[in-house]
Amino acid sequence: MRACAGCRVKGERESFLRFVEHGGKPVLDIRRRLPGRGFNVCPDYRCIKAFVRKRYRGKLSPESLYRQVLDALKSYLLHLLSLSYRSGVAVVGQDNLKGLRGSGTLFLSREISPKTKERVLSLIPPGSLILDGLFSEEELGNAIGRGRSVRVLFIRGEGLGKRVKSISEKLSKLHASGGELA
Repeated sequence: MRACAGCRVKGERESFLRFVEHGGKPVLDIRRRLPGRGFNVCPDYRCIKAFVRKRYRGKLSPESLYRQVLDALKSYLLHLLSLSYRSGVAVVGQDNLKGLRGSGTLFLSREISPKTKERVLSLIPPGSLILDGLFSEEELGNAIGRGRSVRVLFIRGEGLGKRVKSISEKLSKLHASGGELA
Protein backbone atom coordinates (compact mmCIF):
# COMPACT_ATOMS: atom_id res chain seq x y z
CA MET A 1 0.00 0.00 0.00
CA ARG A 2 1.14 3.49 -0.88
CA ALA A 3 -0.18 6.92 0.08
CA CYS A 4 -0.79 9.90 -2.20
CA ALA A 5 1.65 12.76 -1.55
CA GLY A 6 -1.23 15.17 -2.15
CA CYS A 7 -4.33 13.86 -0.38
CA ARG A 8 -2.79 11.00 1.71
CA VAL A 9 -5.31 8.44 0.44
CA LYS A 10 -3.89 4.92 0.49
CA GLY A 11 -4.01 2.62 -2.49
CA GLU A 12 -2.15 0.13 -4.61
CA ARG A 13 1.04 1.27 -6.32
CA GLU A 14 -0.41 0.97 -9.83
CA SER A 15 -3.29 3.34 -9.05
CA PHE A 16 -0.91 6.30 -8.63
CA LEU A 17 1.27 8.45 -10.84
CA ARG A 18 4.90 8.30 -9.73
CA PHE A 19 7.15 11.34 -9.65
CA VAL A 20 10.89 11.41 -9.01
CA GLU A 21 12.72 14.56 -7.99
CA HIS A 22 15.39 15.58 -10.48
CA GLY A 23 17.13 18.94 -10.39
CA GLY A 24 14.75 20.20 -7.73
CA LYS A 25 11.66 19.50 -9.83
CA PRO A 26 9.28 16.55 -10.11
CA VAL A 27 9.64 14.33 -13.18
CA LEU A 28 6.87 11.91 -14.13
CA ASP A 29 8.10 8.31 -14.03
CA ILE A 30 5.53 6.58 -16.23
CA ARG A 31 7.36 3.26 -16.39
CA ARG A 32 8.36 3.38 -12.68
CA ARG A 33 12.03 2.79 -13.39
CA LEU A 34 13.78 6.07 -12.63
CA PRO A 35 16.14 6.02 -9.66
CA GLY A 36 15.66 8.26 -6.66
CA ARG A 37 13.04 9.22 -4.11
CA GLY A 38 9.61 8.61 -5.57
CA PHE A 39 6.35 10.36 -4.75
CA ASN A 40 3.01 8.76 -5.51
CA VAL A 41 0.16 11.07 -6.50
CA CYS A 42 -3.43 10.26 -7.45
CA PRO A 43 -4.22 10.93 -11.14
CA ASP A 44 -6.28 13.97 -10.13
CA TYR A 45 -5.63 17.69 -10.61
CA ARG A 46 -6.48 18.44 -6.96
CA CYS A 47 -3.85 15.95 -5.75
CA ILE A 48 -1.21 17.31 -8.13
CA LYS A 49 -2.03 20.81 -6.87
CA ALA A 50 -1.71 19.72 -3.21
CA PHE A 51 1.54 17.86 -3.96
CA VAL A 52 3.07 20.92 -5.62
CA ARG A 53 1.95 23.21 -2.79
CA LYS A 54 3.40 20.92 -0.12
CA ARG A 55 6.68 20.07 -1.81
CA TYR A 56 7.45 22.81 -4.37
CA ARG A 57 5.74 25.95 -3.05
CA GLY A 58 6.66 28.90 -5.26
CA LYS A 59 9.03 26.86 -7.44
CA LEU A 60 6.47 25.33 -9.78
CA SER A 61 2.93 26.00 -10.88
CA PRO A 62 0.45 23.13 -10.42
CA GLU A 63 -1.13 23.98 -13.78
CA SER A 64 2.17 23.59 -15.64
CA LEU A 65 2.89 20.23 -13.96
CA TYR A 66 -0.66 19.09 -14.74
CA ARG A 67 -0.22 19.98 -18.43
CA GLN A 68 3.20 18.28 -18.55
CA VAL A 69 1.73 15.12 -17.05
CA LEU A 70 -1.23 15.15 -19.46
CA ASP A 71 1.09 15.59 -22.45
CA ALA A 72 3.46 12.87 -21.23
CA LEU A 73 0.63 10.37 -20.65
CA LYS A 74 -0.91 11.11 -24.06
CA SER A 75 2.44 10.70 -25.79
CA TYR A 76 3.18 7.44 -23.97
CA LEU A 77 -0.29 6.12 -24.71
CA LEU A 78 0.11 6.85 -28.42
CA HIS A 79 3.40 4.93 -28.27
CA LEU A 80 1.61 1.99 -26.61
CA LEU A 81 -1.09 2.10 -29.31
CA SER A 82 1.63 1.77 -31.93
CA LEU A 83 3.11 -1.26 -30.15
CA SER A 84 -0.37 -2.75 -29.70
CA TYR A 85 -1.11 -2.49 -33.39
CA ARG A 86 2.19 -4.12 -34.33
CA SER A 87 1.69 -6.92 -31.80
CA GLY A 88 -1.78 -7.74 -33.11
CA VAL A 89 -3.98 -6.76 -30.14
CA ALA A 90 -5.53 -3.77 -31.92
CA VAL A 91 -8.76 -3.79 -33.91
CA VAL A 92 -9.08 -0.87 -36.33
CA GLY A 93 -12.38 0.46 -37.67
CA GLN A 94 -15.99 0.02 -36.69
CA ASP A 95 -16.68 -2.77 -39.18
CA ASN A 96 -14.06 -4.99 -37.52
CA LEU A 97 -15.65 -4.77 -34.06
CA LYS A 98 -18.37 -7.34 -34.73
CA GLY A 99 -17.99 -10.49 -32.68
CA LEU A 100 -15.35 -9.17 -30.28
CA ARG A 101 -14.87 -11.24 -27.16
CA GLY A 102 -13.35 -10.00 -23.91
CA SER A 103 -13.04 -6.48 -22.64
CA GLY A 104 -10.46 -3.95 -23.69
CA THR A 105 -10.01 -0.24 -24.33
CA LEU A 106 -11.94 1.65 -27.00
CA PHE A 107 -10.62 4.88 -28.47
CA LEU A 108 -13.09 7.13 -30.27
CA SER A 109 -11.67 10.10 -32.16
CA ARG A 110 -12.95 13.64 -31.65
CA GLU A 111 -14.39 13.61 -35.17
CA ILE A 112 -16.67 10.58 -34.86
CA SER A 113 -20.36 11.29 -35.47
CA PRO A 114 -22.95 10.67 -32.72
CA LYS A 115 -24.72 8.06 -34.86
CA THR A 116 -21.51 6.12 -35.50
CA LYS A 117 -20.55 6.39 -31.83
CA GLU A 118 -23.89 4.89 -30.82
CA ARG A 119 -23.41 2.01 -33.25
CA VAL A 120 -19.85 1.35 -32.10
CA LEU A 121 -20.80 1.38 -28.41
CA SER A 122 -23.42 -1.29 -29.07
CA LEU A 123 -20.69 -3.61 -30.42
CA ILE A 124 -18.20 -3.28 -27.56
CA PRO A 125 -17.93 -6.09 -24.97
CA PRO A 126 -19.10 -5.23 -21.43
CA GLY A 127 -16.41 -4.03 -19.04
CA SER A 128 -14.45 -2.17 -21.70
CA LEU A 129 -12.94 1.22 -20.98
CA ILE A 130 -14.09 3.94 -23.38
CA LEU A 131 -11.93 6.97 -24.17
CA ASP A 132 -13.99 9.42 -26.14
CA GLY A 133 -12.42 12.42 -27.83
CA LEU A 134 -8.98 12.47 -26.23
CA PHE A 135 -7.30 12.01 -29.60
CA SER A 136 -8.01 13.21 -33.12
CA GLU A 137 -8.40 10.76 -36.00
CA GLU A 138 -5.00 11.86 -37.32
CA GLU A 139 -3.31 11.17 -33.98
CA LEU A 140 -4.82 7.67 -33.83
CA GLY A 141 -3.90 7.01 -37.47
CA ASN A 142 -0.33 8.19 -36.98
CA ALA A 143 0.03 6.13 -33.81
CA ILE A 144 -0.66 2.88 -35.62
CA GLY A 145 1.40 3.86 -38.65
CA ARG A 146 -1.43 4.19 -41.10
CA GLY A 147 -1.36 6.91 -43.73
CA ARG A 148 -5.03 7.61 -43.13
CA SER A 149 -7.19 8.73 -40.27
CA VAL A 150 -8.65 6.31 -37.74
CA ARG A 151 -11.88 7.10 -35.92
CA VAL A 152 -12.32 3.84 -33.97
CA LEU A 153 -9.56 1.80 -32.37
CA PHE A 154 -10.09 -1.08 -29.93
CA ILE A 155 -7.23 -2.61 -27.95
CA ARG A 156 -7.93 -6.08 -26.60
CA GLY A 157 -7.33 -6.47 -22.86
CA GLU A 158 -4.62 -9.09 -23.24
CA GLY A 159 -0.86 -8.70 -22.95
CA LEU A 160 0.12 -5.17 -23.86
CA GLY A 161 -3.56 -4.24 -23.77
CA LYS A 162 -3.47 -4.40 -19.96
CA ARG A 163 -0.82 -1.66 -19.89
CA VAL A 164 -2.84 0.40 -22.39
CA LYS A 165 -5.88 0.12 -20.13
CA SER A 166 -3.93 1.11 -17.01
CA ILE A 167 -2.45 4.23 -18.62
CA SER A 168 -5.79 5.05 -20.26
CA GLU A 169 -7.57 4.93 -16.89
CA LYS A 170 -5.05 7.32 -15.36
CA LEU A 171 -5.25 9.68 -18.33
CA SER A 172 -9.03 9.61 -18.30
CA LYS A 173 -9.22 10.40 -14.55
CA LEU A 174 -6.63 13.15 -14.85
CA HIS A 175 -8.32 14.70 -17.88
CA ALA A 176 -11.73 14.65 -16.18
CA SER A 177 -10.40 16.21 -12.95
CA GLY A 178 -8.73 19.12 -14.75
CA GLY A 179 -11.95 20.43 -16.27
CA GLU A 180 -11.19 23.65 -18.11
CA LEU A 181 -7.42 23.11 -17.81
CA ALA A 182 -7.54 20.03 -20.04
